[in-house]
Amino acid sequence: MISSCKKNHYQNRQNENKLVVLAEVSAGDSAFIPVAKSFIAGSGNPIAFEKINNASVIIAGENETERQLRFNNASEFNSNPASIYSHPAIFKYNTGYTLKIDHPEWGSVTATTHIPASFFVKNVRSEEGNFRGKEVLNFSFDIADAANEVNYYMFEAVKQLVHLSRYFIWQGVRYDYDTQTGKDLYEILEDEDDTDISLRQDTVATNTYIRLNVFTGDAKTDNINIGSLDSSFRRIFITDSLFNGESYSTTFSVAMDHFEAVNPQEKGIIAVRIKSVDKAFYHYMLQYEKYKTDFGKMPVAQLSSPAGNIQNGLGIFGGSCKKEWKFFYDDLE
Repeated sequence: MISSCKKNHYQNRQNENKLVVLAEVSAGDSAFIPVAKSFIAGSGNPIAFEKINNASVIIAGENETERQLRFNNASEFNSNPASIYSHPAIFKYNTGYTLKIDHPEWGSVTATTHIPASFFVKNVRSEEGNFRGKEVLNFSFDIADAANEVNYYMFEAVKQLVHLSRYFIWQGVRYDYDTQTGKDLYEILEDEDDTDISLRQDTVATNTYIRLNVFTGDAKTDNINIGSLDSSFRRIFITDSLFNGESYSTTFSVAMDHFEAVNPQEKGIIAVRIKSVDKAFYHYMLQYEKYKTDFGKMPVAQLSSPAGNIQNGLGIFGGSCKKEWKFFYDDLE
């Protein structure tokens, strides 16, 4: 979701100067919440975002103490148009969460979401193939849907970028060679103290992703209401309205154009994800997918912002749980 918070091209003069949150919290993960301010730079211009670095961001789970998130100034987020607030605590399955953000100038926003219970995926199969003349990874599986409840599923694929970290060990302590302090110490030990210290390398996953285009031929998905199934999508959407409590088999295909990096900066790990998500998050992302499809086909004035759940603000605070399969195509050594 972080990469989604770039710029909205639709017009909505009611949305001037509001806090914007586009966040997904997932069971088993820690919190990374993007926060920005929307503004319109003149009548009739598109909405753009500015970073907010002085907000109070709190997340509270059911029967849990509040988590005070901290502004995260890691360099990997420098190019993101939203500020990132983070906390190391792990989100739980089948749990409700409340988000509250206070800002001295832009006021307060709140939102609630529910992370679904864990679910089962079986008979997973993957095979490279061709879809409409494009090289793809076909990913087939069965969802074992829970009975007597409405479930919302999204399928997606991303490439998680990595970087090469250099470090050395001296007197039992690990030092980061890629920092100026670490490099200076290494050179002092090597040159002045004539100490032979090996420089080691480690591949580190970042919080930067490339979203991969996906395809589906499944007419039971909600994508059929968005556009032609010959088209690519950012996500595949399906509810259990037609298979509640049953096992459902389906396939979606992932475009392979980013599987192998053209340059070292795009090296990474391919992640294919099956998600169970809360209702508000599902419908927000479905509206967003439709907007992306309609943009360029309709006059901008006829496009509308997706309806989110951020009270007194814009965007979405969505809960999910996911199953993830990783594929390695780049040489990460």
